[in-house]
Amino acid sequence: MNEVFSQLNELLDQLEQLAPQPREVQGTHVRYRNLLEGEEVVNDALESSDEDYEEEEALWQAQEVKNFQAGTPSGPVVAIDSGIIRLGETLDGLIIALRGCAVVLNEQSRLSLNLFKSGPLYLRNRDKLKILHLMGQHLGRDDFFVILDDLSKTPKAIKRGVADDYHQYADRFRNWFERLIQLEAVSSIKNGIILIDGALTLRTRDTPKLFLETLADRANDHGNAIIAISKQSRLEVNGTPLSFLLDDYPDQACYRAVSPILRQQDPARAERVLGNIYVARLSPLGPCFRIDVKPTRGQSYDEALNQFFASCLMRAGYPDILVRAHTHSYFTRADVLELQAQVGGRYDLKPRGEVDLSTIFTPFGGRFK
Repeated sequence: MNEVFSQLNELLDQLEQLAPQPREVQGTHVRYRNLLEGEEVVNDALESSDEDYEEEEALWQAQEVKNFQAGTPSGPVVAIDSGIIRLGETLDGLIIALRGCAVVLNEQSRLSLNLFKSGPLYLRNRDKLKILHLMGQHLGRDDFFVILDDLSKTPKAIKRGVADDYHQYADRFRNWFERLIQLEAVSSIKNGIILIDGALTLRTRDTPKLFLETLADRANDHGNAIIAISKQSRLEVNGTPLSFLLDDYPDQACYRAVSPILRQQDPARAERVLGNIYVARLSPLGPCFRIDVKPTRGQSYDEALNQFFASCLMRAGYPDILVRAHTHSYFTRADVLELQAQVGGRYDLKPRGEVDLSTIFTPFGGRFK
């Protein structure tokens, strides 16, 4: 087994060992996740990091719009996605499960799946410091999520904003899990496209800059470009959402560079992306997406974009192979109920219901206020 997945399995094994024995939590109340909660929201808006304190309005200047080139040679593609489910919360911790998938399309247009998943993981709050320290080590910086003692270099505190609540803590796991799968996937094909869900933003709360640079170096070693697609981008140019930036070229599969516009506003802010940002429509009647592009060594941005377009079938304007990766990383309602039943059976937990306010606010409710 390779080093990357050895690290992944190492932490999963340690999480299993840190989980309480059933007799320790027998009868504890658990608040199971409400299956009607909203979906995952990814913030790709290049908000201020610790090194960026001011944001100015970007200056919009029309950039050349280019059509994807027909007849561009295709190549192999690997698409990666992951999912996490918060199964429930207890007095002393969080219960989650993880799934990830790397879908490989080879030179003969044959698909293969690499699936990764965990069972229910009971994460006690008292182990949070140790767990986050290990995750930071796997991502290349052992002090990324925690503060280390100056002398012993052992973790002594968790950094603010890392895991202040269950939502943040769970997202650290989803990102860590997906990043390790990406790190393996970039070496699984040659002279192809690494396709990921999200953005290539540097200096974020969940991923060290060093990790993305390592990811790009490994992709370069195998001749692979990295393409990242944001399904629901929050990035704006001069106050205009990206989804409107190709309205002057309707009904065309085309793309327009965004990074040159951002560089006119603030070069440091634009440099927080590994590669360049584009807005693209991948089919004539499809929606527009933010696409971050990191070409392989010796390849231009246009070449990387056109190879990506030539290599992927589109489903309603979105790469089909990335849809497949998402499908195998998704937790259905039946999956969640089964995993929650496993947790309850293993630990003899007592469900605590959600507070129902519908009677109080009838007939107006409160969901869309």
